Amino acid sequence: MKHKTILITGATGFLGSYLTRELFEAGFHLKLLIRNSANIRAKERISEVFPSIASTESVFDTLSDRIEIIEGNVSQEYLGLNVKDYLRLSETVDEVFHCAAATKFYDGPDNTLDYTNVNGTKHIGWFCLSNKPKRFHYISTAYVAGTRRDTVFEHELEKRQTFRNNYEKSKFDAERMLIQFTSQYNIPTSIYRPSIIVGDSKNGFIHNYDNIYIFGKGLSHLKNYETRNNHKENRFHGGNGIGHSASLRIPGDKHGTINLVPVDYVTQAIIAISGQTHSINKTFHIVNPSPPTLGELAEWMEVATGFHRIKIVPLYEFQIRPHSVQEKLFLQGTDAFQPYMFGESYFDSTNTRNLLSGTAIECPLITQELINRFIQYAENTNWGKKKQIEKNNLTQTR
Repeated sequence: MKHKTILITGATGFLGSYLTRELFEAGFHLKLLIRNSANIRAKERISEVFPSIASTESVFDTLSDRIEIIEGNVSQEYLGLNVKDYLRLSETVDEVFHCAAATKFYDGPDNTLDYTNVNGTKHIGWFCLSNKPKRFHYISTAYVAGTRRDTVFEHELEKRQTFRNNYEKSKFDAERMLIQFTSQYNIPTSIYRPSIIVGDSKNGFIHNYDNIYIFGKGLSHLKNYETRNNHKENRFHGGNGIGHSASLRIPGDKHGTINLVPVDYVTQAIIAISGQTHSINKTFHIVNPSPPTLGELAEWMEVATGFHRIKIVPLYEFQIRPHSVQEKLFLQGTDAFQPYMFGESYFDSTNTRNLLSGTAIECPLITQELINRFIQYAENTNWGKKKQIEKNNLTQTR
């Protein structure tokens, strides 16, 4: 297995970079298909995959001869390569981990979601047919289930479900197309459906400050705003303060679950499953078997951010009373994620549990301690701004 060559798309993404590092440490030869960024070429973006490597070191010397950077784009025919390079690549690759995806919830006039998620997946399917046959590992999402509220089994896909946003629909379309395509051409395929991916359970590291981090950022900013105002009022009124403000009402179902999975667990589970022949032509829910409720998460977020006035209320109760300025601002910042506040499916994970049995790989329980770790890391990096400033400074010095 360690002598195999693996093509990875989306290696600079959050989960993609974790999978890349894990596969590299396991001894595989890797080909990383990476797009050129606006100001950074693909080869320079390798630091996003291996952030621990100092900028003064020679990245390629450090990574030896087991990694090759391929400048390309999954949304383009032949992966954005000329025919000669495409054929050369297809002759050397044994397996493909297709992680690349457009993740914005709503598509624009450029149809990025369809071009990347649907067409890109089909292009990788054709690549797996080029020259020698290849194994296909596809990273989907548990939320191809859309707005279903029943139990979702791993073998299921089409159940006349509707979708919260265009992202879910594009991943559904991609998976449906992939199943038909790989069945028609007998491509050995495994589909992995993670739920909501959050930071590393051990150190809190996060790359994408979305999902719960959007809410955490809003609460943290409200806490800082009130602290500054209280300080001003105390100075003006001689220490009397301004008293307690009303609760921040957030519409949602406090009994509904939020299926959060730490990125390190998702990575370990996918790697362990992908190496087993029993995983071929099966789908795996990489989910939390005991997800927290929205009510529990709200309590933990209060402690983690220091903002102790959250009140989860049903939508009708939220709508019948006028919204405060803080509630309006909070809703504007979190509107894209509001549909996830009213419950979700129960994701059965029988296939995953069967193949992880005996590996000691288990999803960490989401607790107050873990939420504290996630929020603390986000605050330490100023919700991603500190990392972006450092990245910009590094780019300017080159």
